[in-house]
Amino acid sequence: MLSEKIDPRDLAIEKKFRNIKRSLLVLSGKGGVGKSIISTTISLLLANKGYKTGLLDLDLHGPVIPTIFSLEHVEPEESKHGLIPPQAYGVKVMSLAFFARDEPLPLRGKSKVDAIKEVLAITNWGNLDFLVVDMPPGTGDEVLTAARYVRNERTAVVVTTPSKLSVSVILRTMNLLKDLKIPIIALINNMAYLNINEKMIRIFGKIDLENLANKFNVRTCIELPIEPQINEILEIGDAKKLLDTIVASKLKELIEILEVK
Repeated sequence: MLSEKIDPRDLAIEKKFRNIKRSLLVLSGKGGVGKSIISTTISLLLANKGYKTGLLDLDLHGPVIPTIFSLEHVEPEESKHGLIPPQAYGVKVMSLAFFARDEPLPLRGKSKVDAIKEVLAITNWGNLDFLVVDMPPGTGDEVLTAARYVRNERTAVVVTTPSKLSVSVILRTMNLLKDLKIPIIALINNMAYLNINEKMIRIFGKIDLENLANKFNVRTCIELPIEPQINEILEIGDAKKLLDTIVASKLKELIEILEVK
């Protein structure tokens, strides 16, 4: 009877995370806010500074990290200690997309939980300084499962866009993180403005992130621009060029916070 209550994956996950010093959870209340690009850029910035870095893509229904890194046709290498993530530009990458390929993942309920537990249990990261986790959007089972099992020293950043709807849903995400006692080190307002002839144009309007940050004792708010260059980088398949973007220069503030903590 006792053995039925023990999931060996729980022990495997705990063992894998012993070699990961810190995790950064990147969350949003909804999809389509640029969370994957931000997760990728943070990972590249950390790796570029010499940190052993991993990037875990846990988006069940729209995993795109392998495509950003031009790894969509690569398979993780098998070892006796689990699957070894493919590496690009110094970042170890694992994603559910490696297993689904172009097929849909019609998962719900317990199947979502099992999928996330499985990828956490079988991934052999080796020793990492940082694991950046591109979390599923929302506050459902998959988010709760990831937060439950990524149990090492962890912090979070929350991504929104300058939209009343987007801000309204990140309130749920921030309250969830508060309940889980996961510190939020920054709020990121993505696609906040567009620079045209050195003039800042707020296409989607302006939101008061400072007030929201104060409510949750978040010290840092970062505004990121709409940057057409990013789409060009994705089209040519050279993720390292993300380091040359304005977005990357703005996210260096976040890297400095991570280095201090």
